[in-house]
Amino acid sequence: MAQPHLTAREAAAELNVSRATLYAYVSRGLVRSEPVDGSRSRLYRADDVRAMRARKTASSGSETIAAMALTHGMPVLDSAITLIADDALYYRGRDATELARESSLESVASLLWQCSDHDPFAAPAPDIGGFASPLTGIARCQALLPLAAAQDLRAYNLEAASVARTGAGLLRLLTGGFTGKAPSLEPIHAQLSAHWAGDGAAASLIRAALVLCADHELNASTFTVRCVASTRAIPHGAVMAGLAALQGPRHGGQTARVAALFDEAAAADSPLAAVAARLRRGERLPGFGHPLYPGGDPRCRLLRRLAASALGSNQALAMAEELAAAATANTGLRPNVDFALVLLQRSLNLPTDAAMGIFAIGRCAGWIAHAQEQYARPELIRPRARYIGEQPQLARTPSNA
Repeated sequence: MAQPHLTAREAAAELNVSRATLYAYVSRGLVRSEPVDGSRSRLYRADDVRAMRARKTASSGSETIAAMALTHGMPVLDSAITLIADDALYYRGRDATELARESSLESVASLLWQCSDHDPFAAPAPDIGGFASPLTGIARCQALLPLAAAQDLRAYNLEAASVARTGAGLLRLLTGGFTGKAPSLEPIHAQLSAHWAGDGAAASLIRAALVLCADHELNASTFTVRCVASTRAIPHGAVMAGLAALQGPRHGGQTARVAALFDEAAAADSPLAAVAARLRRGERLPGFGHPLYPGGDPRCRLLRRLAASALGSNQALAMAEELAAAATANTGLRPNVDFALVLLQRSLNLPTDAAMGIFAIGRCAGWIAHAQEQYARPELIRPRARYIGEQPQLARTPSNA
């Protein structure tokens, strides 16, 4: 009798794909997976794998491939940067949650950029002025980036080491965009903590959150960055595009929706009442669930644990935990990193744009890594569309009859 489940290695072999591609199929509902008791491993439904293999075998034409791409979020790009597997996140083979316990964003950026023989953060911080602009947050960053690009001719060198040097400057630039102060050589988490005047535990928690936001494979903003990098635009342009995508309410802008849910929970008789009101109106709960982590987002799990350890009996933290418990009990969905970032912002009494700031600054490290990887490849990322509109009227040749 055929086995009902396959290991990741067996499933990937049957489909003739990498494990990363297998995990992408799982996240998009093409292949179901199930946890293994007492282990972080998962097993994969053999019938799903074989049905998918049969579909691929039945039609090797581009039309079927294009249809899958449009429906399930493909294409899949080869990458050696980040792996999401079995409810865990790895940067260059290193567990991101372990890195977040002690590492700075700068050291994790150097890992992502493969700077084993040089320190890209040894260069002076950018000095371009404009940090006291009346704009705030991402808007200030987007205003500063073209100014920085115009003054940095070395950014046109797209070799990996040069891109890393440019990336270090861009991380500091974004930090200045969110603090309103000229960038310095001080660690990024220390700059943010000092400006946001958070609790004494803020610097350590902000550092961990920055690391956990550093990369997340081919999310919308990162894919945008790779598309721009494939045109050979300089890193400043790629990061500008990434910031534009990040702001959307279905991506980094989701933190604003989570903050609204927190406000509702604080104003209601209880967090459960706020959850109940949303569910009765047929509304989703922002900050809960993640298709790539059926067992729960490890980034959120660690940040909640670190916050509880550092802050103890914090009223805002207690409210957030009560909200998470109520939501999970009634939907089965666990909180994700968007929830965790707002939890930190509220429990540390940080400014309202702090959650987005941590996300944007942290993710810039990953954007630079993906830009590096794309610059090393010859191809232009140019998907095709499957046309479904009105067909053109073809000219008819008059009959001789």
